[in-house]
Amino acid sequence: MSGLYVKRYASAAAAKHAAANYAWLTRLQGPAHLPELRAIGEQALWFEHIAGRHALPTDLVTLAAHLGDMHGSVHQAELRTAELRKPYRAADGQVLPAFPGSRLAAIERELSAGNAPGAMLTARQAQRLISDADGPTAFYKDANPRNFLITPDGTPVTIDFDHLTLAPIGYDLAKLIVTMAMTHGPQPASGIAQALDAYNSAVRQHTATMPVTWDELMNWAEIHHILTARYASDGRYPHLWNEIRP
Repeated sequence: MSGLYVKRYASAAAAKHAAANYAWLTRLQGPAHLPELRAIGEQALWFEHIAGRHALPTDLVTLAAHLGDMHGSVHQAELRTAELRKPYRAADGQVLPAFPGSRLAAIERELSAGNAPGAMLTARQAQRLISDADGPTAFYKDANPRNFLITPDGTPVTIDFDHLTLAPIGYDLAKLIVTMAMTHGPQPASGIAQALDAYNSAVRQHTATMPVTWDELMNWAEIHHILTARYASDGRYPHLWNEIRP
């Protein structure tokens, strides 16, 4: 199929799972801008081609506001009753894994292997932070700069629907901030604070929740450092969070 973007998967199950994630986000009809899914193959999805570029540090505040808009909207529309420690079955049957899920074992694995240099949390501290997470529920979809396209008119388009889980408000914002810095270098604390303010303001347009604090954001950033640092070894990320954290 010419003129389309083809996302290929290692298995039919992985492709089917990604398609189900896409369908769930589409059904909610929130503020997310998603490419049209044109066809589903056994191990591939065909999307409309989107003209645009991957996100840059200059897009951080805009993306943070957009992410907050999505999280607040989805929380209000469907995830108000979701509990972070339990899988959530949506109205269409889609199941979002619980927040702790595989993260607890992954924390132990990454720290034991020494894959997260300069981590500011021990395995026990990080696991407790994840296990004790409470409050309003959003979702995590790996908000790194490569998973957004910015169109010529400045519209952020969300791509890559491989994995969705439940997550606290603010958790995926921390992933965006950490991976933006790991990709493009240090981000000034003032810019991160501006992004956090934009995110909180966007969430509050949909639901009255306590704002994500700087300390909460930085705690989630440390979790993402532990879970993401190993991907720097293949050149995907030129920088490590422990060297550039604000």
